[in-house]
Amino acid sequence: MELKIKPYDKNIYPIGGILIRDAFVINWIKEIQLIGFNLDEIKIYPIPATKVNTIWGCLVLSQNKLNLHKIGKNELFQIVSSNLFIAEKSIISPSLTMSEIEKLFASGMHLIHPDVGIVEFLEELNISKLIKQPELKNVTVRAPEKGVFIPKRINSFQVLPVSSEEVLKNLEQNIFPKKEKLPEQPLTLFEKGKLALYKALFFKTTNYKSSLNSNSKIHRNAFLEKIESLINAVTKNSNWVQKLEEDYENLEERNQKQIDKLMDLLKKNPEEALKYAIPLDGTGTTRGGVNQRFELSKRWFDFSLFSGSVNTGTGSIDLGIHYNVLQDQYNKTAQDLINNKEYLKAAFVYMKLLKNYHLAAKVLEDGKHYQESATIYLKRLNDKKKAAECYEKGNLIADAIDLYKDLGENEKVGDLYISIHKKKEAEVYYVKVIDEYTSRNQYVKASLIYKVKMQDAMRGQALLKSGWLENKDAVNCLNNYFNNIKDLNVLKNEINQVFKNELKSENKEHFISVIKLEYQKNNELASTIREMAYQVVADHIHKNPAIVKELKAFNPKDFELSKDVLRFKINK
Repeated sequence: MELKIKPYDKNIYPIGGILIRDAFVINWIKEIQLIGFNLDEIKIYPIPATKVNTIWGCLVLSQNKLNLHKIGKNELFQIVSSNLFIAEKSIISPSLTMSEIEKLFASGMHLIHPDVGIVEFLEELNISKLIKQPELKNVTVRAPEKGVFIPKRINSFQVLPVSSEEVLKNLEQNIFPKKEKLPEQPLTLFEKGKLALYKALFFKTTNYKSSLNSNSKIHRNAFLEKIESLINAVTKNSNWVQKLEEDYENLEERNQKQIDKLMDLLKKNPEEALKYAIPLDGTGTTRGGVNQRFELSKRWFDFSLFSGSVNTGTGSIDLGIHYNVLQDQYNKTAQDLINNKEYLKAAFVYMKLLKNYHLAAKVLEDGKHYQESATIYLKRLNDKKKAAECYEKGNLIADAIDLYKDLGENEKVGDLYISIHKKKEAEVYYVKVIDEYTSRNQYVKASLIYKVKMQDAMRGQALLKSGWLENKDAVNCLNNYFNNIKDLNVLKNEINQVFKNELKSENKEHFISVIKLEYQKNNELASTIREMAYQVVADHIHKNPAIVKELKAFNPKDFELSKDVLRFKINK
């Protein structure tokens, strides 16, 4: 009898094996991995080819149920008996009983395939003998440096502040010119002494018209007049006093030319002139004189706003009529610098020369030099509020937050924390604001912090309900509570709940005031609200007859009702 297999349209035996058609073991391993088998759960039997000492493929048997969707290009085998496997969709010819199959193939496991015929498996393939473990080597693993993180989205940005010292150093070294010497021919030491003596012996009365060219008249003081009388009594030389006056006028004129030069330089080259300008104060005097003499010399190493690099003299001099003219010229120079957008130099004039710290800070703020402006507000004016605003404008958020904390502006602190995406820190200060509002019975404002700032509408609603129940600004609380509900079905349930469970003698009139506003919206709840109003009025009329007037709001076109209400009130 010749035993063979024939094609068939279906499998009459259960599927129990996979055929991998390939001559190389390494490819078997790859296919097994693709199918998802674990080597410990399968058995592999090599299938010889028709030529001597060659391999045709292998049969893979699994202990677990096969997943037919993962076999890929490989073939399935049917289990005829524990010792016989045939190709899928085939049958044995001629047909055999199971006892005949057990008898014929009792010697071991067999496979029947149309390409290789009948094959008997003598032994299972031991994969572990074919797999060589890789040699382990000691290697040093070096972790790469962290790369630069490039965010896909920028939520906020801040300007990192630098210390005041660094700001000033930058102004002094990089922005303003260095100290120079201006050729001058000042009075000699002897002439300085004479001028000081003359100022002690003479005084002037002046008639001026807001300019430096004024008519001055020299007068002798009482002491000089006595000396003059004594000397004239002894000698007849009366010209010596006249010579003193002439010498005094000459020295004054030479000294005055210094101011003239400064004024002229301020008009022609204000930037250069400011290096030699003298600071003014509110008393009409100035520091920078020597023995009451004004000397034009470079007083400022630069236009630094905060350093004390001023070359002042040892005395205080009275500029007299020239004070106002010089002050006006400084103000004009500062305005010209502002017009030319030279805000730092204009601030120098206001702060160092005119001692007007408010204008200096404002000019810097207008010029967007926010950190410098904030420094003046803090160090010179002790104005934390304006300093905080400048820090905020300049995106110096951390410094602004610190100042607003000192000022107790908790809501502003919360807003700034939100701007830099620090929600937890912001909520701490928003809660403080809520506590402040509720302590003053401002429940509506407190609820808005929850709703708008903290994006927590539910807690805001709960706070409004508390204000209503505790009779703390009850009308506004309940009105806002209802206004926040957009779904009419939900609103209807809430109004009913308040009507049935929360009305008391002391809040019924408040309830009427609120539902009157809801009734005016003229929506589908109007009829229900009107019935509620009728019942509340009926229940409360014995305590407060005047409540009857509220009925007119729910019947605006019923003129007879208005008359009835009026008669009722008169009778009561």
